[in-house]
Amino acid sequence: MQAIDYSKHRILVVEDQPFVRRTIVQILTQIGFREVAEADDGESAMYECIRVDPALIICDIDMRPVSGLQFLAHLRASAEASNPRAPVVFLTNHTESEIVKQAMALGVNGFVVKPPSFAALKERVDRLLAAR
Repeated sequence: MQAIDYSKHRILVVEDQPFVRRTIVQILTQIGFREVAEADDGESAMYECIRVDPALIICDIDMRPVSGLQFLAHLRASAEASNPRAPVVFLTNHTESEIVKQAMALGVNGFVVKPPSFAALKERVDRLLAAR
């Protein structure tokens, strides 16, 4: 696999728990990302998608008032977002097949178990960015 220049990619982290969000941002910074935008729910995530045009989105599923599944559905159908097909990785503790099926039907690109480890997050990010 070719080396990825992380500094050239913008990434968006969508997580309603501030501690978890900060942890993920720290991991991404350690990986080498320089532009990491943050949102605390699916609604603010849509605004951030329009504002920063992320190359990759890491998103929690369980958020209120707009969940990760609702956000993904809105993103994929969006005319405002410059890249409605941006890869999305869901952070989850869910193993229920119904939620996984819904996410797959909406076009999720992968899952990482919460709380994410450095290795698990980097592996998933590398795989998706290398495919671009």
